[in-house]
Amino acid sequence: MKKRGGRILWLVYIDSTIPKSRGRIVPRGQAVSKPTVDEVRRALETLNYQYQFFSKKYPALWFDERAQGYFVVKTDERIKQLALKVAQVVKTLRG
Repeated sequence: MKKRGGRILWLVYIDSTIPKSRGRIVPRGQAVSKPTVDEVRRALETLNYQYQFFSKKYPALWFDERAQGYFVVKTDERIKQLALKVAQVVKTLRG
Protein backbone atom coordinates (compact mmCIF):
# COMPACT_ATOMS: atom_id res chain seq x y z
CA MET A 1 0.00 0.00 0.00
CA LYS A 2 1.23 3.47 -0.82
CA LYS A 3 0.74 6.36 1.58
CA ARG A 4 2.21 9.82 2.00
CA GLY A 5 4.82 9.35 -0.69
CA GLY A 6 6.03 5.95 0.50
CA ARG A 7 5.18 2.37 1.32
CA ILE A 8 3.52 1.18 4.50
CA LEU A 9 5.48 -1.50 6.35
CA TRP A 10 3.53 -3.04 9.25
CA LEU A 11 5.47 -5.10 11.80
CA VAL A 12 3.04 -7.93 11.05
CA TYR A 13 4.40 -8.22 7.49
CA ILE A 14 7.69 -9.72 8.68
CA ASP A 15 6.53 -11.55 11.86
CA SER A 16 6.94 -15.33 11.58
CA THR A 17 4.46 -15.95 14.41
CA ILE A 18 1.64 -14.40 12.37
CA PRO A 19 -0.01 -16.59 9.69
CA LYS A 20 -0.27 -15.34 6.10
CA SER A 21 -4.04 -15.28 6.47
CA ARG A 22 -3.60 -12.57 9.16
CA GLY A 23 -1.16 -10.35 7.28
CA ARG A 24 2.37 -11.78 7.02
CA ILE A 25 3.68 -11.26 3.47
CA VAL A 26 7.16 -12.82 3.58
CA PRO A 27 7.71 -16.59 3.68
CA ARG A 28 7.91 -18.00 7.20
CA GLY A 29 11.52 -19.13 6.67
CA GLN A 30 12.62 -15.57 5.86
CA ALA A 31 10.43 -13.86 8.47
CA VAL A 32 11.53 -12.83 11.96
CA SER A 33 10.00 -13.99 15.22
CA LYS A 34 8.28 -11.08 16.99
CA PRO A 35 10.18 -8.10 15.52
CA THR A 36 10.26 -4.98 17.65
CA VAL A 37 9.91 -1.39 16.55
CA ASP A 38 13.54 -0.67 17.48
CA GLU A 39 14.83 -3.61 15.42
CA VAL A 40 12.91 -2.53 12.34
CA ARG A 41 13.99 1.09 12.88
CA ARG A 42 17.67 0.02 13.01
CA ALA A 43 17.20 -2.14 9.91
CA LEU A 44 15.69 0.77 7.96
CA GLU A 45 18.54 3.04 9.06
CA THR A 46 21.08 0.37 8.04
CA LEU A 47 19.44 0.19 4.60
CA ASN A 48 19.48 4.03 4.37
CA TYR A 49 15.72 4.49 4.00
CA GLN A 50 13.85 7.58 5.11
CA TYR A 51 10.83 6.65 7.20
CA GLN A 52 8.21 7.78 9.68
CA PHE A 53 6.78 5.64 12.46
CA PHE A 54 3.11 5.59 13.48
CA SER A 55 1.78 3.80 16.53
CA LYS A 56 -1.44 2.11 15.49
CA LYS A 57 -2.67 -1.47 15.70
CA TYR A 58 -2.93 -3.62 12.58
CA PRO A 59 -6.67 -3.78 11.81
CA ALA A 60 -6.88 -7.57 11.42
CA LEU A 61 -5.10 -8.03 14.76
CA TRP A 62 -6.55 -5.15 16.78
CA PHE A 63 -6.58 -7.37 19.89
CA ASP A 64 -2.89 -8.35 19.71
CA GLU A 65 -0.05 -6.20 21.09
CA ARG A 66 2.46 -7.69 18.59
CA ALA A 67 0.67 -5.84 15.79
CA GLN A 68 1.50 -2.41 17.20
CA GLY A 69 2.82 0.12 14.71
CA TYR A 70 3.81 0.71 11.12
CA PHE A 71 6.44 2.59 9.17
CA VAL A 72 5.92 4.75 6.10
CA VAL A 73 9.10 4.18 4.10
CA LYS A 74 10.05 6.63 1.35
CA THR A 75 10.67 4.28 -1.58
CA ASP A 76 9.18 3.14 -4.86
CA GLU A 77 10.08 -0.51 -4.27
CA ARG A 78 7.37 -3.09 -3.96
CA ILE A 79 6.38 -3.74 -0.36
CA LYS A 80 7.30 -7.44 -0.47
CA GLN A 81 10.85 -6.64 -1.64
CA LEU A 82 11.19 -4.02 1.09
CA ALA A 83 9.83 -6.41 3.74
CA LEU A 84 12.26 -9.15 2.68
CA LYS A 85 15.22 -6.75 2.93
CA VAL A 86 14.17 -5.49 6.35
CA ALA A 87 13.58 -9.03 7.68
CA GLN A 88 17.00 -10.11 6.45
CA VAL A 89 18.72 -7.17 8.15
CA VAL A 90 16.80 -7.75 11.40
CA LYS A 91 17.97 -11.38 11.36
CA THR A 92 21.55 -10.21 10.83
CA LEU A 93 21.29 -7.68 13.66
CA ARG A 94 20.01 -10.39 16.01
CA GLY A 95 23.08 -12.48 15.21
